[in-house]
Amino acid sequence: MGTGLSPARLKRARGGFYLFNCFNAVSFVLLSGSFITLFALRLGASNGLVGLLNSFGYVTFFFLPLGKRLVRRRPIVEVFGWGWMFRYFSMVPVLAAPIFAAKGNIGLAFGCIALGVALFNMFRGIALIGNNPVLASLAEGRDRGAFLVNVQIVNNLAGMGMSLVVALVLGKAAATGLYGAFIALGIATGIVGSILLLRTPEPEAYRPTSGVGLWTTTRQALKEKPFRSFFAVLMSISFIAGMARSFLPVYAKEVYAQGDDLVMAYSLIASLGAVVMGLLTRLLVDRLGAKPLYFIFTAVAALSLIPAIVTPALASAAAVIGFLGAFNFLTSFGLAGEENAGQTYYFALVPKERNMDLSVVYYLVFGIGGAAGSGAAGVVLEFLHGAGFGIAMSWRIFFGALFVGLVLALLGIGRLVRLGSASVRESLGVIFSLRDLRVFDLLQQLDRSASSDEEVRLIHAIGSSASPRSQRGLLGYLASPRFEVRVEALLALENIDSLKPEILAALAMEVERNPFTTAYLAARILGKQGASEYLPVLRAALPAQDYMLQGAAMVALARLGDKSALRDIEDILVDTKIPRVRIQAAFSLELLGDRDSVPALVSCLRREDPPAFVSDELVLAVADILGLMDSFYPLYAAFLRSETEGIAMLEDLALARKLDDGYRSALEGILAEPPQGAEMGRLVMATGADPGVEIVLAEAALDGSLGYRGFRFFIAAYAALAGKA
Repeated sequence: MGTGLSPARLKRARGGFYLFNCFNAVSFVLLSGSFITLFALRLGASNGLVGLLNSFGYVTFFFLPLGKRLVRRRPIVEVFGWGWMFRYFSMVPVLAAPIFAAKGNIGLAFGCIALGVALFNMFRGIALIGNNPVLASLAEGRDRGAFLVNVQIVNNLAGMGMSLVVALVLGKAAATGLYGAFIALGIATGIVGSILLLRTPEPEAYRPTSGVGLWTTTRQALKEKPFRSFFAVLMSISFIAGMARSFLPVYAKEVYAQGDDLVMAYSLIASLGAVVMGLLTRLLVDRLGAKPLYFIFTAVAALSLIPAIVTPALASAAAVIGFLGAFNFLTSFGLAGEENAGQTYYFALVPKERNMDLSVVYYLVFGIGGAAGSGAAGVVLEFLHGAGFGIAMSWRIFFGALFVGLVLALLGIGRLVRLGSASVRESLGVIFSLRDLRVFDLLQQLDRSASSDEEVRLIHAIGSSASPRSQRGLLGYLASPRFEVRVEALLALENIDSLKPEILAALAMEVERNPFTTAYLAARILGKQGASEYLPVLRAALPAQDYMLQGAAMVALARLGDKSALRDIEDILVDTKIPRVRIQAAFSLELLGDRDSVPALVSCLRREDPPAFVSDELVLAVADILGLMDSFYPLYAAFLRSETEGIAMLEDLALARKLDDGYRSALEGILAEPPQGAEMGRLVMATGADPGVEIVLAEAALDGSLGYRGFRFFIAAYAALAGKA
């Protein structure tokens, strides 16, 4: 069951959802994360309180079961949109915090912040039940992964813009009143975004069909190994991400004494890392699958922590800014990438009808891990500081533990089911290959193309790359209603060295279903690919009325070494009047290399004088079958350019072989008009290299009606070369 939306309505719905995400991202920057952390630190909050506030961002997921109850009675979008609206209204108490702080009521100020943040995340949790169904509904189609990544890119770009504004306005130590003004702006933009969200089409196909309880749903999911393995990885990674992400601002302030403006600038750089990740993921995820990217991004997150484990002493402010900027960029790149890949993996793993029920489990697992990690981080840092470790050493131990945790998570990701994805090695090969990245970009453009001319142009460019990564993307274009598109797709596939089994199966179907159009190209590719499992399909094409298919099938069978088709090919060679078919039959016999085929080839040369280019193919096929091609081809090429030159070269060869003077007169005789080949026939028989073949050639030499001079030249060359064959 699909979304029920036409392509035009789906495009509009996606556009509205992107706009909602713009407003939502702006408000989220001002009401969560680094901004709220800086606000609390400005009021004198401890690491423990910072950890508590950040843990609320994960506790939000504990309210999903309440949202699930609501969507059984109300539309999904209504619960989603109004829950989102109330979460912004719930931040109003935070506006009072600067007022209480100015009057010296710090405890009451912290209470307002904690209340607002707690309610914000409670309503977020209730509403979030609608997020996955709405996302999954709008993401349906072959560009599912790209759409999900686009949502993340829009979020991050809008967040980056807002982070830049905040960084420029805050300065090194902004007044608490300025923080309050920004929080009011965040509430207003969040409400506007919620109004836009309420206009999203209802994802009816994703409405739960039964009243299965949360505990039952969880137990059922955990009984299935693929879900159990995924949720174990999800919890471990969310725990580590909760620890790392919540305290990046604190790390910058405690270890390197950075101001509020620079901390927000680092937040902007972190968003840039997430955007770069999104652009790369959008290019790769629908082609490679989510699992290898899940592994790679987790590995990047782990590696990004190594510089912080060292915690270098930096002499200049520029060096500190450069180090912290790179650290935030890479950490965000890895953490955001693993979360995005994990969500895409989840959508691929979960059947549509179980999406909402398992979404609750998904977010609960994510929330438990993140809340525990965020809360534990503050406790761990306070403990390390209290245990006498210096600030720098405390952070080294902290990030070292996170690194070990991510390495262990990588082992868990390796055990997840692949869901048809590429391997990590293949994926890394693509990421570090400019050719493959360009092909993926072209495939992405191809998916969006709206005209057959554009499709032909893009497929041609893809085919020119000969990248094996393009074949699955090209497969769908074999069913294009436009002949030129289908041909271009087949030509692109022909350039690829090794095709996957599903592509070969599609080509075999093409041979059977599309004679007189593209079947011949498919047959040709099957032969070049060595697809011997499709010999029956190619044999069935031998008597085809489509002469292009018939010729391609013969060559394909010969490439596959199908000796059982030899006699059929000889019959076609002798019976056909079509020059192309005769050429391909001759080439097929040449590939099979059976000397018993020589009489059939010679009979075509003796019986009539076909077009010269056909006769040349017949002559060369005989030469190759007899093992004389390397020596004969230069002689023959010279003869066709200039008979005088070719004859001179052949006479020089005879002289080198110490043939008697009778050879020269025999050569003159067989090339005379009309030919006098009796003497050359005797020389051919005298070689004794292959009596069966020599009888055929000698009889041809005696035929006074033998018209094609190229074949007469070959008979003479055989007499000179056979002894060295």
